[in-house]
Amino acid sequence: MEFSAARMESWAHELNGAGASRRPLFFLVDFEQSSPHWWPLDAATKGIPRFAFPGFSRPTEDFPGSQPKLRARHLSEERFRKAFDVVQRGLQRGDSFLTNLTFPTPIELRGTMASVFHHSEALYRVWWPGKFVCFSPETFVTVSPEGYIESRPMKGTSRDTPGARRALLKSPKEIAEHATIVDLIRNDLSQVAKRVRVTDYRYFHKIATSRRGLLQTSSNIGGELGDNWRNQLGSIMLKLLPAGSVSGAPKPATLKIIQEAEGGPRGYYCGIAGYFDGSRLDTCVLIRFIEEDASGNHYFRSGGGITARSDWREEYEELKTKIRIPLAVSQFSLH
Repeated sequence: MEFSAARMESWAHELNGAGASRRPLFFLVDFEQSSPHWWPLDAATKGIPRFAFPGFSRPTEDFPGSQPKLRARHLSEERFRKAFDVVQRGLQRGDSFLTNLTFPTPIELRGTMASVFHHSEALYRVWWPGKFVCFSPETFVTVSPEGYIESRPMKGTSRDTPGARRALLKSPKEIAEHATIVDLIRNDLSQVAKRVRVTDYRYFHKIATSRRGLLQTSSNIGGELGDNWRNQLGSIMLKLLPAGSVSGAPKPATLKIIQEAEGGPRGYYCGIAGYFDGSRLDTCVLIRFIEEDASGNHYFRSGGGITARSDWREEYEELKTKIRIPLAVSQFSLH
């Protein structure tokens, strides 16, 4: 599906009304912005995806079952290299400075999607039965009751070892990628907020896994919204989409490169999920993501940012490294 301006504008208008009335809600937007949804959080609402955000967990009666395990059937080097070369040609033409390249990897999942939701450990967890489960470490934006909006993009991944930390911090490619995303997010926030600035730059953020820990570098960028920001809840989201950390810069040309390289829609992977409690807003980027199709097949979607300095072998290994479930207690398999 392609971007649907009419659907997004209708969705934004409805969120503006719910925000103005301080009505608690949950929403999802796919990467292509073709199928936005929102649900009021009251007892009468049916079919709301299960979610657990910081300070809030929507209760579920589903029995979680045993801890899940997965086995990946990795993308071939040839297929990855072909897509990587498409991205590099776009970078060399100057159409993009940074392009996020992703793929769905077929997996054999031992356990249910419910068990992944219940047993995974992440800052944000979302499960939409029959569609996907997500265990994301990445905040998109938060808005405080007073109207302070902040984004905390993550760029640059490594294993949690002293050597890997040093390599990540010193890598020219990772330094350039992170700087590009921070600049993009700062520009995005400047469309909706005043006095936008970077408050913390390129600090380490640990990502829980059940075997070897992972690290990502992150930065904090924030600004001030007007007093009536709740009345513009949907309009603010609309201006900021898609998330810069999982698309690239500049956005319009980069999205064309992504479409050519990946050859199909991402769906809700790399979209966003949001929880508005009537006073404040918290949203996440839908990464660390397992998709379920109509036949019951499962795919783990992963990827990373590509720059002109990128080495295809390193990027291919990063894509594979991210295919893991962050379980609270180790019961995990990856081959």
